[in-house]
Amino acid sequence: MIKVDTYKYIKDLHIKERKSIRQISRDTGLSRQTIRKILYGSVEEVTQYKRNVPPPAPLKEQYAPIIRDWIVENLTAPPKQRYTASRIYERLQEEKGFAGGASTVRGWVKEIKHELNIERVETYVPLEHDPVGRAQCDWTPAVARINGQDIKGDLFLMRFSNSSAFYIRFYPHQRQEAFFDAHEKTFAFFNGVPQSILYDNLKTAVKRVLVGRKREEQDSFVKFRAHHGFDSEFCNRAKGNEKGKIEALARYVKWHIFTPVPEFPTIEALNNWIEERCRKLNARPRGRNQQSFWDAFELERDKLLPISIHTFDCCNRKEAKVNRFSLVQFDRNQYSVPTEYTGKMVTVKGYVDKIEIYYQKSKIAAHERCYDSGKQMFQLEHYLKLLERKPRAVGQAKPVRQANLPKPFAKYHEVVQSMDPEEGDRQFVKVLLLLKRFPVHIVSEALTLAIKQNRLNPADVEQIVDTIDEPSTKTVSSTKTEVMKPTGQVAPTQLQRYASLVKGGVGA
Repeated sequence: MIKVDTYKYIKDLHIKERKSIRQISRDTGLSRQTIRKILYGSVEEVTQYKRNVPPPAPLKEQYAPIIRDWIVENLTAPPKQRYTASRIYERLQEEKGFAGGASTVRGWVKEIKHELNIERVETYVPLEHDPVGRAQCDWTPAVARINGQDIKGDLFLMRFSNSSAFYIRFYPHQRQEAFFDAHEKTFAFFNGVPQSILYDNLKTAVKRVLVGRKREEQDSFVKFRAHHGFDSEFCNRAKGNEKGKIEALARYVKWHIFTPVPEFPTIEALNNWIEERCRKLNARPRGRNQQSFWDAFELERDKLLPISIHTFDCCNRKEAKVNRFSLVQFDRNQYSVPTEYTGKMVTVKGYVDKIEIYYQKSKIAAHERCYDSGKQMFQLEHYLKLLERKPRAVGQAKPVRQANLPKPFAKYHEVVQSMDPEEGDRQFVKVLLLLKRFPVHIVSEALTLAIKQNRLNPADVEQIVDTIDEPSTKTVSSTKTEVMKPTGQVAPTQLQRYASLVKGGVGA
């Protein structure tokens, strides 16, 4: 490598003093080949050092294969939930004990992504917002592994424009009941309501796009806003960059919360974990001032609106008729109600996680919500009266089969059916009727004893159930403290007052 001063000196000898290459070589001691390279080559080629052999990099040799494997494995993940250099750096620290710097990892990740040809560069306009209690809202698709299965759902995101404090929640869909429920959970998380919220043109909020920024909003959304008192604003069509804070949050949470894909037994457990992650990430110091989102949020906390003392019914309401199988159709599935409501019109309320069915303002049934298609959701107690009248149907009845009763029930039915084919079904129905008064585990235990003791008559089974259930009843009654009657003190009778009243006097 030639130093810059040497490069300039030789150039001056040749250009200003008009010396030949041979003369310059004698004066400087440099070879004529080197001088020709300086005179006819570029300054970068001559003055820049080039290694013939790359320097040893033991850390890179140790961790680069791990990074490469993570990036390659993550290529099958949703595009917005793939690794970033900062997330890889965090994992190396937490899982592999990496003690190097973040810039080192960024360099390795850049080289590997360049080799794999998966680099992506995006440009954003920086914005600045005043602390006036404004927020931005959006949905973004995400994948979570629930009970061993990959569930494609949607993340609800809300973020304050000034402080960047945020809250997210996972839902299996973006329907209006989920949209409203997510707002309620967000308001509870921040203990207040933003004064205004900026949205995309969501179908759950916007009925029709008018001129400019004017929108005809959904009636239910207007009611929801009126209930909480906040204002709504909407982006122009195809202008998601107008709410850049929330767009950046969508990428951030997928990299820092949903990478790798989280795995939980239920959606509720997942959301509980997400909420704790939100608290932790909001409290993380950031930037030169090491200020967290929570610290910045304190400046606009006083700008929030108070949460309403009244609850908003976050549901999708529908009127439906009960069919002849005592089922109600809602959202591509059917749900059972008690058989006495067959043929009547009922009100179905679809919440995010449950279905409630009402008849004339009285709740007659409640089910866990099913998000499959073409399913029939039964509750056995809804059909017990009907089975009492039609006992021969009990063996093939869907409500009985889908009740997932313990094995002693099927064993008892098999035994009484083999002993008395004419009355076996009726006896089994009488046993099922005990479920109206006793928990299923107690009846199951009683059936096990009844089969062992050969006491198969339903009356004997009921007697065994009473015997099993009696200790718990006694325990409850024994814990009650005996109430003692107060012993009041009675004043002695004064006969003079009575005599005074008889004579027409005034009693004291």
